[in-house]
Amino acid sequence: MQEISPHYSSSSIRIAQLISPTQDIDVREILRRYSAREGAVYHDGTGGDQFCSNRCPPRRSPVQTVPGGFSGARIWRVETAVGPCALRSTPASQVDLARLAGLHRLLAHVGTAGMMQVPVPLTALDGTTFFEMRGQVWQLEPWMPGAADFWTNPDSARLSAAMICLARWHVAAARFQPHESECAWFFSNPAGRSPGLAERARKIARRNGPECDALRHKLASCAWKEFAEMGRSILDHFVRLAPRVESQLKFGLEAVVPLQPCLRDIWHDHVLFTGNEVTGLIDAHASRSDCVATDLARLLGSLVRDDRARWDAGLAAYQTVRPLALSELALVALFDQSAVLLGGMTWLDWVCLEGRTFDDREKVLERLRKIVARLEMLAGK
Repeated sequence: MQEISPHYSSSSIRIAQLISPTQDIDVREILRRYSAREGAVYHDGTGGDQFCSNRCPPRRSPVQTVPGGFSGARIWRVETAVGPCALRSTPASQVDLARLAGLHRLLAHVGTAGMMQVPVPLTALDGTTFFEMRGQVWQLEPWMPGAADFWTNPDSARLSAAMICLARWHVAAARFQPHESECAWFFSNPAGRSPGLAERARKIARRNGPECDALRHKLASCAWKEFAEMGRSILDHFVRLAPRVESQLKFGLEAVVPLQPCLRDIWHDHVLFTGNEVTGLIDAHASRSDCVATDLARLLGSLVRDDRARWDAGLAAYQTVRPLALSELALVALFDQSAVLLGGMTWLDWVCLEGRTFDDREKVLERLRKIVARLEMLAGK
C-alpha cells in the first residue's frame, strides 16, 4: 500500500487501498471517453505507457480508492500519462445536471483566470465534462498536490496564504458570465440580500418545537452511546442558543450586500498545502451565489475556530487582495454563529432521522467534539 493525501475526503492523511480496475468499477471503460493524452493511457510502471485495452497494466494497479467523506460521493485516484487524476462518482439522484454544467464552466473560468489551485474537470471526447452511467454521474479532474494539514501545522503564513487564495478565487468568480440556465445558481449582483442567511433563519425556525422533541426521542433509543451523549449536548445547546442567534439574524436578513459565486463549503479538508503554499482548493460542489462572508466564516471557523486574533489576521490577509465592505464584514459573524448552531443538528438528522451509518465512527465523534466545543464558546459569549 502507498501513503497518499486523500484530497477528496473528510480526513487528513490516510492509507489508500490498491484495487483492480475491474474489482469495483471498470475504469478503462470510463477513461475511453477521454483522449489518450488526457485520460486513456495508464502508466504501466515499466517506463512505457499502455493505451486502455481489455487487459490490466502488468505491474501495478493504476487505480487507488480514497477514503470518502460524508456526502455520498466516491473518489478514485487514477494514474494517467499526464499525471494523477481524481475520478469522482455521485449518485445521479443527487445531481442537478444543469447546475453541474454551470459549476464546471465556473471552475474553468476561475482556472483560466490563473487559479492553478483549482482542479478544472477534464473534457471528454464528446465535449462534455461529466456523464451518467449505471446510476452514477462521473467526472475526471486533475489530482491536486499537497495535503490538508493546517491543523497539524497552523502557521500564520499558511493562514494568510489560505485567505489570499480564497480572495483570488472570489475576484475571479465575480467575473463569471453564466448562461441563462445557470443564473439561478451562479449570478453576480452588486446589491442583494443573502440567500444563505435566509435559508439558515428558516432552518432555525423550523427546528423549534416538535422536531427537537423527535430528535430527543431518537437519541434516547440510539444504540451508538457516544453519539447519543454528544447529540444530547448539541440539542441542549441548540434549544438554549437558537432564540439569540435567530434574533441576531434579523439584522443580516435586511442587509444589502454584493452577491457572487461562492464556494460555501471551503473548510480545513478542502485546502491543500505544500509547505506554506496553497496548492489545492478542492471540492467545489456546494458552490452557489451568496455574500463572500459565507466563505470567510466557513474557512476561518474551521481553521482557527474561536481564536479572535487569528480571525482578524485572516480577514486582514484576505483584504490585501479583495477589500470588504462594512456590510460584508458585518455578516461574517452571523454566518459563523448560525453555522455553529446548525452544524451539529445536521449530524443528528443524518443519524437519527435518515439512519445513515459511517465506517469511521471515531472520525464522526471527532467532528462532533469540535462542534460541541464551539457551541460551548458561543454559549459563553
